[in-house]
Order: sequence, then structure tokens, then C-alpha cells
Amino acid sequence: MTAAQAQDTSKPIRIIVPFATGGSNDIVGRAIAQQLSTRLKRNVYVENRAGGGGTLGSEIAARGEPDGTTLLLISSTFTMNASIMKLSYDPVKSFTPVAMLGMGPSVIAVSSSLPVNSIKELVDYSKKNPGTVNFGSSGVASFQHFAIELFKARTGADLTIVHYKGGSPALVDLAAGHVQVSLGSLIQMQPFLKSGRIKLLAVAGPKRVEMIQNVPTLKESGIDVDASNWWALLAPAGTPAAIVDQLHRETNAVLTDPEIKTRFAREGADAMPMTRPEFEKLIATETRKWAEVAKETGIKPE
Repeated sequence: MTAAQAQDTSKPIRIIVPFATGGSNDIVGRAIAQQLSTRLKRNVYVENRAGGGGTLGSEIAARGEPDGTTLLLISSTFTMNASIMKLSYDPVKSFTPVAMLGMGPSVIAVSSSLPVNSIKELVDYSKKNPGTVNFGSSGVASFQHFAIELFKARTGADLTIVHYKGGSPALVDLAAGHVQVSLGSLIQMQPFLKSGRIKLLAVAGPKRVEMIQNVPTLKESGIDVDASNWWALLAPAGTPAAIVDQLHRETNAVLTDPEIKTRFAREGADAMPMTRPEFEKLIATETRKWAEVAKETGIKPE
């Protein structure tokens, strides 16, 4: 009998999402949990543990039982934290890579009340009105924090960063006009775009997005910034290989399901199954990239 067969399948599997409900991590986590529940024939649920730019939930997951009942949903932020924060866990040694989930371009959005309609106009307006344009971040050392600091460094934009406990609260305040700018995954922008309370200025990815073809990339606007977000699953170190292999296979099967592929595409993201070696290489590459950004911009954990 294999370890995967021997595990107690009556126990539910929790996917720890280290950010608040409503953000892209939460949306992706719940979609995957629902499909995994069906495939594994057991309860798979999301547990939101926001705080510390994603480090609180990661710490809890690192201490989880290595029996396949605890998973951690990570995003680009996971590869950023180690470059500026002293962590209670080792991003590499404390976890076992399970599966890559998908990737989506981040977009820069502004409140509909802000009198700008392009990235150039935003940068110029911020310089002409110093100290008045606030940027809503999902937290210190978060993906948004790193990406906007890089944007500021490359453009000289005068943006005051306001940190929230997750991307969803930041977007709620953006839609209400309490902050004027934010950056995040298109997947989490959709409800606010449909209501007309925010407008998109640029895609911070390598190419335009099919569903918003009229929105240019930052590079097309002359700004060398690429900030695509991605999502993946890890398990606590020590989780038996047979269990990890089973979760990897079932997750990749979920990602090839037409319903999930359509759901990701509808939100401007791509389901992206990878082999585990490919996934490990992505983590290493992203960690190096954002460490260089931290050095360039002088980001501090505050």
C-alpha cells in the first residue's frame, strides 16, 4: 500500500491562502479547492490567514502536519518576502513544491474620478500634484508593494503608498475613491470594472490581454516594468512523496479541465500546469528577479 493510499481520506484538506478574501489568491484558491474536492472525493477548503504580507499564513502552513492535509497557496509575493524580511521559516527548506496553477498579468487601475486616462497622464498628474495621489497596496512586502516601487523608480511618479491587509480591501477603497491608484491581477479587478468605478490604464505584463485589447502594456508606454502574478501550491516539508505526487497529478488534471481553463481565461489569466522541476525553476528565477528589484528600489519591510 502506498503512502497516498494509506492516508486518512476522511480528513479534509485545507488550502491556506495567506491573504484576505476577495483577492486573486483567494479567487484562484477557491476555484482549485472546488475542483480538487470533486476529483479527490474529499472536502478541500480554503482557510484565509492574512497578515505580514503573506508571511503569517506561510508560517502556519510550514508548521502544518506533513500528511497531505495542509497546502499553501502562494503567489509572486512568496518569492519577494525572503529578500527583505527575516522569516521564521525557510522558503525552500520548509516546503515541498506541489503544483503550478496559473499566471495572470497585473494591471494598473485608477479611480474613475481621477482625471487621467493614460499612464503618461498619471505620472504627469502625480508630479504636478505631489503628495495627493495615493496607491492602495495589499500589504507591506506584497506583490503590489514591489511592483509599484519598481514603477516609481522607473518613472519618477509621486505616489504615496497606503498598505491594506489584502488586495480586496485596497480595491474597495480604490472604487470608493479613498485611494486613487492600485495594481493587481485582472482576475480581482473584474467586479469593479463592470461597475464602472475604476478604469484600466496599462497591463504590466509582456503582452496585451485579449479581453482588454484596448489597454496597452507598460512597455508600449515606454516603461520597462513587467509584473505578472502567478499562483501555485506547496506542502509542508516532509510530506510523503507519494502524497505529493498524487496531489500534483490531480491538480494538473484540474488545470486541463475545460471549465477551469475557461474560468481562468474569462478573468484574464491562464491555467499553467507544469512539471515539478519546471515549477521549482520558476520559483528560483522569480526569487532572483525580485531580490534584484528590492536592491534597486531599497524596499524595506517597514
